[in-house]
Amino acid sequence: MEPARDGDRLAAVPATRRTLPTVALVLASALLLAGCSGGTGVGLPAAPSGPLVTVSTRGGECPQGPCGETVVLERDGHVHSAAKPPNELGTVPAGPMAALTAAVNQTDFAALTSKRFTGECPVNFDGQELIFEFAVGNTTQRIASCEVDIDWGHPLFVAVGVALGEWIAVPLT
Repeated sequence: MEPARDGDRLAAVPATRRTLPTVALVLASALLLAGCSGGTGVGLPAAPSGPLVTVSTRGGECPQGPCGETVVLERDGHVHSAAKPPNELGTVPAGPMAALTAAVNQTDFAALTSKRFTGECPVNFDGQELIFEFAVGNTTQRIASCEVDIDWGHPLFVAVGVALGEWIAVPLT
């Protein structure tokens, strides 16, 4: 049906014809978005939670007994220790954070951990072991320097050193 003419101008389309498709479109969009919220239903998956990387040191001799600490890097770049609060250490800048996140997601952990450590663990002579835990999807990949012969020049460990070097000493090659 053509809109009625008012002289040389077209008359406005009746409100009922104009709003019904718009209302239907808005309702359909709202239902679709409701299904996407919160990572449930048909929508996008929820963002992973928990830290991206945790690095623990153990061993060595400190005045109060064996040395050790744990540094946690959250996915938003905040760094804190696992010790009692206040435990905020700082923030990793966006560039190193993006590089580390990419390195974690691109690493072949089976290949990286395939070579077993065969030397004497440094904790046996007042040294320290480094234990890394990387969040990969819904799993945690654990790499301990006294269990795996770590390639410190691997892009993953270089990225860890750049991101967390202010708080954890990662060996350089």
